[in-house]
Amino acid sequence: MLLSVVDQHAISLGPLPADQLRRNTHQMAASLIACGVDPKRTLLFRQSDVPQIAQLSWILGSLQTTSKLARLPQYKEKQERFKKGDIPVGLLTYPLLQAADVLTFFGTTVPVGEDQSQHMNLLGGLAYAFNKTYQTDIFPIPKQLTRDSHARVRSLREPEKKMSKSSGGPRSRIEITDSRETIFDKCQKAQSDNAGKITYDKENRLAVSNLIDLYSAVAKIPISEIDFSDWTTLELKHSLAEIIDKKLSPIRQTFQDLEKSNEVSLCDKISYTRN
Repeated sequence: MLLSVVDQHAISLGPLPADQLRRNTHQMAASLIACGVDPKRTLLFRQSDVPQIAQLSWILGSLQTTSKLARLPQYKEKQERFKKGDIPVGLLTYPLLQAADVLTFFGTTVPVGEDQSQHMNLLGGLAYAFNKTYQTDIFPIPKQLTRDSHARVRSLREPEKKMSKSSGGPRSRIEITDSRETIFDKCQKAQSDNAGKITYDKENRLAVSNLIDLYSAVAKIPISEIDFSDWTTLELKHSLAEIIDKKLSPIRQTFQDLEKSNEVSLCDKISYTRN
């Protein structure tokens, strides 16, 4: 498996100070290792260390139109932040670089959330267009790998949106480095309702259903087997915070240990030749 710390994607919404970008890259690598990624079995690298990715992205840009890129939902959503119309080009071309991330290594399967389905369609279309244009079969058409359950992790504050680090504010998400106190605070302030008895109803009670979904995912218990009939909303939030903290506690500790020891390294010698 290949995992990339995408430092070039990180500046798609605008530049970052070099020291902050280096720090963020190191912390992301430490986070992945803390979550269980074994660098001995996984190729973990920094995106910018493979210049062929950016080069392929430029070529793919010649096979795509700006109008199609501008119709992608994530572009439409994020462009709203730029009230003056000063939208960075990197936001528009983000999917091209994303496609190059996969095609540079001749990827065949991409594990992603359901929100990436349209980007995966774009990726497949670009692979097909390249092969047809240059009369080759060099790029396979990558397949999307998405779990049926919990394919979308929703925001704590706006459950109609996905949980994301790039939008929604810090209270909308749980980070693996969050302290126990922070986790409880975020869960307690998560959006819910005042309908009384807890019920799972995504159509009419999305906020409460989102909390139940999160509990089910972290506890690894099917929703049908969770007895929340006697819970209050406060008890649901407390139980959710408790189980999240229990899950993240060893990850958080490993991350802190890696940060202190500075024993995080990224592969800098990468072969991208197709077998």
